[in-house]
Amino acid sequence: MSQTRQNGPEHAYAGAAQRSAPALLKARAKARTKERAEREFRLGATLKRLGKLNDESLGRIEELQRRTNAPFAHIASSLGLLTREDVETAIGVQNGFIREGDGEGRLPQNAVIVRRPKSKEAEQFRAMRTRLLTSSGAEKLNLFAIAGGKSARASDHVAVNLAASFAQLGRNVLLVDADLRATRLARNFGLEAGPGLRETLAGETDIRKAIRPTVVSNLSVLTSGALSPSGHELLSHNTLGLTFEYLRCAFDIVIVMTAPFGPVADAQFVWAAAGGAFIVTRRNHDRMDDLKALNAALRQVEASVIGAALAG
Repeated sequence: MSQTRQNGPEHAYAGAAQRSAPALLKARAKARTKERAEREFRLGATLKRLGKLNDESLGRIEELQRRTNAPFAHIASSLGLLTREDVETAIGVQNGFIREGDGEGRLPQNAVIVRRPKSKEAEQFRAMRTRLLTSSGAEKLNLFAIAGGKSARASDHVAVNLAASFAQLGRNVLLVDADLRATRLARNFGLEAGPGLRETLAGETDIRKAIRPTVVSNLSVLTSGALSPSGHELLSHNTLGLTFEYLRCAFDIVIVMTAPFGPVADAQFVWAAAGGAFIVTRRNHDRMDDLKALNAALRQVEASVIGAALAG
């Protein structure tokens, strides 16, 4: 006996879906191409506005794109028209992370949350920011110090990116360099060392003149100041605490970089005045004994720990 195949609604739906699948994929590919073209047009316009490209160079890039369909930034780089720094700066301007034609100094090389906002590391800093904002110690975020081990590089990396991450929320953020034996923050942002914190504590300059806006939107810096053989002694004076009180009122969030923890007591004076500290440790570098000593030093000056990060 022959059977008659019944074509119910479900069969008709499946057939229509099969017929429409290629059309749907084609429509999606067309949408992605359009989105990329619009994104690269905006990038080119921003680079032209920033003075990195002109009409002639844009024409060369577009002509090569028509022939190769390669990404805009790749072609511009291969032609020697742009550097990675140029592209990252333009993207930062587009995202509102970098002040256009304003601010002092340069964008730090280690500012991954601005340079590469879609990277895994940038996402980790945003997650770190969220944990701090939702933690029980969130009230201490108004001003806190960075407490690190013997190497300052990891601590500086975390300080710069944490500061920039809060600035991206529209908070008015200040990054302070309280290591008066070095000029780490000034070097990072390509700024003159002074006037800075040392001149402020010594009464040589008005703190409002020492604070400088950076190229990162909503982020200002107070550098350590010009090096002086006895400048670090100013950290033990009451003036440091009074300075921090002013900064608490003037900014939403103040992050204070300190000298690496070690034989000298510079960092402890800053931790005590700040009242709170964020610990940064280095994977496979900081030993357990060092971390115990760091924690004991924080307890000794009654500085509470508001968070911690394990840097690579």
